[in-house]
Amino acid sequence: MKRSILQTAIVFILIVLIAGVSNLSAGTQNLTSSKQPSFNSIIYQKSIDMLIFVSPQYATDIEIENAINLYIKAVKDDLGWNTKIIEIQKEDNEYIKIDEIIEHYYSLYSIKACIMVGEDLDTALAGDCDYMEKPSVVPWFTTGGTGAYETSVQGIICKPYKMDICISLIYPTHDLNYQTKKLQIINSFFKFSESRAISFSDDILVFESSDINANSKETYKKLGEQSNLNYMEDPTDIDVQRSLKESYSLYFVHGHSNPSGTILNAKEQSWFSAKYIDELNSPFFGADGCYVAGWWSNKKDNGILDASICGPYYGSEIFSSKATRAMVLGLLSQTGYSYSVSFVENAIPDLVGGKTLAESMIGDIYLGDNIVIGDPTFHYSG
Repeated sequence: MKRSILQTAIVFILIVLIAGVSNLSAGTQNLTSSKQPSFNSIIYQKSIDMLIFVSPQYATDIEIENAINLYIKAVKDDLGWNTKIIEIQKEDNEYIKIDEIIEHYYSLYSIKACIMVGEDLDTALAGDCDYMEKPSVVPWFTTGGTGAYETSVQGIICKPYKMDICISLIYPTHDLNYQTKKLQIINSFFKFSESRAISFSDDILVFESSDINANSKETYKKLGEQSNLNYMEDPTDIDVQRSLKESYSLYFVHGHSNPSGTILNAKEQSWFSAKYIDELNSPFFGADGCYVAGWWSNKKDNGILDASICGPYYGSEIFSSKATRAMVLGLLSQTGYSYSVSFVENAIPDLVGGKTLAESMIGDIYLGDNIVIGDPTFHYSG
């Protein structure tokens, strides 16, 4: 009788062990068959340096995605940066909601830059005058939510704000057909991906109008401490055309402006047209003046940011220029504070020293909006 009980116990133990092994095997099989995180997802959990937002009308385009992924790999190989693509859904295509996404990732990873792809991303208004629109990226580049900046009927109030994240716009002209806009986006990311080792040639050009440079002239002339500065006040049209045949590492224009160009000589009405950027042999271009960071629209003074219409205007030229990788547009030499609020003083020394455009800008205080167009990872080497 005892032997029978012992045998029964042994049989019971074997059944339990077999069942346990079977359950363990089943559990292992379930783990194996479940969807595993991709290699990129694992990287992103460790660090993210940049976000690329793609607006709804481009979010499902495989060819655009492939071009962006090529750029992501080039940036990774060059800088070691990890990048995440975020496809914006229609219900989230509002600048406040996009800002919430940016701030979430910033709180986790202290991201350095964001690229915004698509003209229908809901960008905040900075200014609306006649048929000129000016976007604001302040809500995106400064952290702290809506309490970090001030708004009015006219848009985001122009005052000093600290840049925590470099925001770059890739906004094709709204009224172009889809295929043209798609090709512009794809070719831009191809351009940003290739030949990333760009040497600094020690040549900087600055054209300024004497009609507007009372406080900025000395700011620009300080660039001579960084490099070989070619500074010209009140250039003529001949001077402008001659400069297009030369090569410069940095090219600046400053004068009375609108989205399509800048008056560089008030007396002779010398005009630097935005379309001249196509002829520039310069990887970096800066336009300093009112509404250089905006575009033309069909709507006049309605207090909202309206869709762009056919250019050329400064921001649209990133798509057609072969040489220019990045532009910074806005009040680049602004003075009048006890501390520096200008792009020229804050960012150029670090950019010339080899930092990326994003790294040269973040952490500094700027007055209003300095809009980056193109590649925020642009940098000089050597």
